[in-house]
Amino acid sequence: MNSSQAAKSFDLTNVPRPVGIAARNLIKIYDDPSSDSGIIALRGIELNIKPGTFTSIIGPSGAGKSTLLNVIGAMYPPTAGELYVGQIPVHSLRGWQIDSYRQRIVGFLWQLPERNLLPELTAKENIEYVMAVANYPKDKREERIKHLLSSVGLWNRRDHKLGQLSGGEAQRAGLCVALANEPALLLADEPTGELDSETTMEVIGYLQDLNRDEGLTMVVVTHDGRFERMTHQSFYILDGQISGIRRSVTGETARDWRSAVREELAFVDQFGNVRIPSELRKKHGIEDYVKFVSEGDRLFIVPANDEEAAK
Repeated sequence: MNSSQAAKSFDLTNVPRPVGIAARNLIKIYDDPSSDSGIIALRGIELNIKPGTFTSIIGPSGAGKSTLLNVIGAMYPPTAGELYVGQIPVHSLRGWQIDSYRQRIVGFLWQLPERNLLPELTAKENIEYVMAVANYPKDKREERIKHLLSSVGLWNRRDHKLGQLSGGEAQRAGLCVALANEPALLLADEPTGELDSETTMEVIGYLQDLNRDEGLTMVVVTHDGRFERMTHQSFYILDGQISGIRRSVTGETARDWRSAVREELAFVDQFGNVRIPSELRKKHGIEDYVKFVSEGDRLFIVPANDEEAAK
């Protein structure tokens, strides 16, 4: 069965939790009226995210971070390549399947509160609205809403609208909206970008607790180095490609970014290609060639000049 057939037959109402994410040679090209070739946003992304982990995506503006997040969330279709969330072939979803995937499998948390909340509705009504759209069982809605708002300290603010909430409160209410339908995956795009330092740490703490207590797979785009250090792993994107990976040495998320201990990794794609981070290439004088030196159970990558490569 190919991925297109799998998408047609897959039951999006009964997806095992938690889910992992696997991308293979993922490419995204935007149409550009001024260019025949278009704009290449993702250039063969290779990605493995384990179920139940908290992952950050970092990189400079225009590197492809938000595009990758939106492709994972089925907001944009990939131009080529494969993307699986659990066993769901996201790259092959069409029509109603995309709507069902967004409503049942993925929760979105955006940077700007007005993208998370309808300003004319209260916090409670915002959660009720997304539940109704996804046909969440009516007899379970009230209990779910109370649980969500209480878990982020907002039950006493349930009848307040967006304009009556502080920035931190609005973002926490947006998190409740994102989690309303019990998604298997939470995607967040710069969720603390508009918050002060203290409120940022509070929101990160809520996300960490959610990841730990419910085993929810989470992927967040961030420019904040503190946030990045408080996730299980981070993927650094440059020019639409994964250029480096950092992960927690302990396998746990750090509660304090200052105490986080990370290690640098490189991802090996399905073709055996390794992308060496630019700072390491510069530090060790790696230009066009490297050679591999095997010593016992260790493999070393050593810079090689043109003369050595020609031998």
